[in-house]
Amino acid sequence: MEVPLQRIWREHFIYAFTPGLDPVCEVAPGSQILFETHDASTGRIHHADDLEPYLAVRDRRRVNPATGPVRVVGSRTGDELVVTIERIDIGPRGYVRVGPGSALVDRVDEHQAVIVPIVGDRFLMGGHRFPIRPMVGVIGTAPARGELLTAAPGDHGSNLDCNEIRSGARVHLPVAVEGALLALGDVHASMGDAEISGTGIEIGAEVLVRVESLFCGSHGFPWVESDDRIVAIAHGPTIDVALTTATARLVQLLGEQYGFGRIAATMAISAAGDIRVGQYCGGMDVTAYASFPRPLPG
Repeated sequence: MEVPLQRIWREHFIYAFTPGLDPVCEVAPGSQILFETHDASTGRIHHADDLEPYLAVRDRRRVNPATGPVRVVGSRTGDELVVTIERIDIGPRGYVRVGPGSALVDRVDEHQAVIVPIVGDRFLMGGHRFPIRPMVGVIGTAPARGELLTAAPGDHGSNLDCNEIRSGARVHLPVAVEGALLALGDVHASMGDAEISGTGIEIGAEVLVRVESLFCGSHGFPWVESDDRIVAIAHGPTIDVALTTATARLVQLLGEQYGFGRIAATMAISAAGDIRVGQYCGGMDVTAYASFPRPLPG
């Protein structure tokens, strides 16, 4: 049976997740959606010289556009939306920028940008070639009330900046309003953990996903599974809060998935888990993710 495919053009985007948004379209569970996405500047940086005029008009509430939202028919409050990232196709070039105020950079006194060409499965930077690692920075559903900027992380997703949200990942998101109102964007050709300058390689992209709803109840936070790992994501005002929360959420998931008690899960994570920083670039909550390998057969 052929799976329906819905294409969402990048002209349909939001800068905040809110419960009252009008959906661009409706899809049934099991549908494929091809999201066209802008880069984090909404397509305004094509050359290094574009940075200064962009910064002159930049509004921190209007960055990281997310394409959508899409209403998933049948998704109800308390469900969990599962978004499988089937493919990420990135554009021919992106950019990285840096400026004063980045959380881990204390010797930068001016704004700079560099354009980064993409050649096959490599990006070119400083005269060298490096492997691309395409990932989705922003993915989320609408909260039950209020507003969640696409520049900020939250328990319904949004700016998670987690390197595990890549091709093959199944992203679990809470559903707080009927239809979920899914949107995504802020794709990176590559992003180092912590994203210390405030950007990865920001780039336009096309992201093919498949959506489905789980009616077994939401965890109330975003988490990711792949063929080889299970990942819990969290955010917080400090790095300690983000890391502690992500670890506690992974303990919960390991109990559900593998029957570990709290103490046993803690020891297992210490033995084989990885606790990593998503972004720590200043001006917003830190994100962190805790991951654990799937057991080997036999």
